[in-house]
Amino acid sequence: MRLKKTVCALLALALAAGLLAGCAKKEDTMKERKPRELPADVSYTVERSEHTVSYTDTQGRAVTLYGTMAAPREEGKFPAVILCHGFNGHNTDFPTEFKTWAARGYVCYAFDFCGAQANGRSTGRTAADYSPATMKEDLRAAIADVKTLPNVDPTQIFLFGGSQGGFIAALTAADEDIRDEIAALALYFPAFNIPDDWRHAPIQNTPLMGYSIGKEFISSIRDLDPFTVIGGYPGDVCIVWGDKDALVARKYIDSAVTAYGPDRVDLTVIPNAGHGFAGPALTTAVNTVLAFLEAHTYETT
Repeated sequence: MRLKKTVCALLALALAAGLLAGCAKKEDTMKERKPRELPADVSYTVERSEHTVSYTDTQGRAVTLYGTMAAPREEGKFPAVILCHGFNGHNTDFPTEFKTWAARGYVCYAFDFCGAQANGRSTGRTAADYSPATMKEDLRAAIADVKTLPNVDPTQIFLFGGSQGGFIAALTAADEDIRDEIAALALYFPAFNIPDDWRHAPIQNTPLMGYSIGKEFISSIRDLDPFTVIGGYPGDVCIVWGDKDALVARKYIDSAVTAYGPDRVDLTVIPNAGHGFAGPALTTAVNTVLAFLEAHTYETT
């Protein structure tokens, strides 16, 4: 028994040493990279295009994600931001972010989560089929695709999401097999309240805000505690939230900060802003995230 305990202890020490060596190697690599220094007056010419991503999901469904892309017209490799819309949203939901961030040298891609909205252009699922799990699959497929684009630096992939899209982006960034591939995470009013909202709801198709929540969505979300998951993402996080948000209460934002660790979260609270930004609040939000992105962007290799 004593020998067995000794062997286990040695194995544990070896594993810990390996993990620490891996972390140190990653930190050394980051230190070797030069931060991108883009003068404040630089603005790239932006070119917009349609872009689709096709893949087979875990249920064997052939899914095609329809999206739009905004990218610098100039040649070269650029960091990329993948934008995730909220409930019943579309790829066109963040036009100011698209235009502003692309002009500052980011390839921006937004797509319709498949089955997650009325009149969406992605194909392969219906409202009855979609769930947080299928949205994560969609986002993972988008990440894999964007990394292969000739004008994208695959080592600098950022995720951005608003409301339900922020919730999905945060869950996806925590996936163990891709968490180190996400340069940083930016969220508008992330809807970490979603599991609580549906925890005691009947498992049935439910109309909501002009669309529908299916049984699969409700049954898959009821037992989830997002705050035990999202902290698995090891990078920095930017959260922008309005103190008049009637959908996402402050307690969910505070819980997210605790889950990530306060030293890794850049939290901006916009006074008198609700669940959705407009006017001066939108300008503040867009520029806050841009500053965060630029602080985490490095020269391409």
